[in-house]
Amino acid sequence: MSKPRINVAVTLDPDLVEYVKNHRVGSGEDDARSLSAYVNEALAERVREDRRRRLLLETHRARARAEADHQRVDRLMSHVRSQLAAMPRLSEDAE
Repeated sequence: MSKPRINVAVTLDPDLVEYVKNHRVGSGEDDARSLSAYVNEALAERVREDRRRRLLLETHRARARAEADHQRVDRLMSHVRSQLAAMPRLSEDAE
């Protein structure tokens, strides 16, 4: 059994609603119910795509962490910190 649905008020562009009515709805169903199903399917697809992309990103991040030369990164960051420490500080009173 599926989860109960909730009613949500949304504002849609009139051109998009017209397109859906003319090209996707019209099978004799209630227009509002058909439009709701269409929007629900589109949102579900967007969520699936977002989850797929997030998983792909996390996979790339995990691979990058595993393959990184951490000692080299530490050496580079140490060098950057020493360069920053050698820079003259701007006084807050100089404004």
